[in-house]
Amino acid sequence: MTHTDTFTEFLEGREANRFGLCMFVPAIMAPKANRLLNAAYRDSGDNLSVPMGRSNRGAKVAYWAGNYSSASFEHARDTIAAFENLPGAVLLITESGIGASNVATLGLFENGRARQFEGFMHSFYSFSGEHLGVDRIEHPSEEIENFQDFGITLQSQILSESGNAQRLLRTPWEAIFQEIIKNPSSLFHFRDDPRAFEEFIADTYRLDGYDVELTPRSNDGGVDVIASKSGFGAIKIFDQAKAYSEGRRVSANDVRAAYGVLSMAQDTSKVVITTTSEFAPGVYDEFARFMPTRLQLRHGQNLIEWLKHVGANSRGL
Repeated sequence: MTHTDTFTEFLEGREANRFGLCMFVPAIMAPKANRLLNAAYRDSGDNLSVPMGRSNRGAKVAYWAGNYSSASFEHARDTIAAFENLPGAVLLITESGIGASNVATLGLFENGRARQFEGFMHSFYSFSGEHLGVDRIEHPSEEIENFQDFGITLQSQILSESGNAQRLLRTPWEAIFQEIIKNPSSLFHFRDDPRAFEEFIADTYRLDGYDVELTPRSNDGGVDVIASKSGFGAIKIFDQAKAYSEGRRVSANDVRAAYGVLSMAQDTSKVVITTTSEFAPGVYDEFARFMPTRLQLRHGQNLIEWLKHVGANSRGL
């Protein structure tokens, strides 16, 4: 994972002086995002004006998006700086010409960090579909998509079901964390948005001190999150995040497949399967000889305990 300043130096060192920018910001953050971008670009109007949503959510807007096919280095740098203050924002940086045509990708900003993202060809819509699972909405409703029952306002407040602000929060992670601690069964809400679960797990690893890579939505090779720590006692973890409903259990075949992925990665320490639910009977006995050094099975209650640990140590929650 490349830190933002290092990534900016990477862009500055390229021979090209024009870049493509594809910007996606959670709908609930769009007004703030447009203000930050106006300040960065010294312009007015909405730089994020394309409504994006998931086909299975009706016409609700999940992201507001924007695209610049040929932006200067300064424009790209200022966009990255603005996105650092936008939880959930995603920025794809490409060679000049991004739009309806596929062009070579250069970098990706998400989860608060920028990294090199080379070796892919994307258009604006192929990236939004494959990486975010969204497409343009022709007739958007006035509703915006939240994470199930979690309402996070632009002032970063979590709202109760009655709509009353309960406390100020700094990030969406904290809002979801607080709701899960208050109501553990809310973990099962992730079943309707597995990608959101992957993002939440990735952010939890990051808060726990790991360098994190969230793999693409598709063609991920059986790995959703890669978490690593360097230095003495270095570790590299493959995590499979399984957002299951209550009563649906992770099978022994699922665990065998995950361990098979580990066996093909010689530089990886262990594989973790994180689920909102439980594991099928017999799984622990079958894989006992690999646990916990090569395999870790993290069921819903284990996940909650991990969240409490991370919340206490990183945020003082």
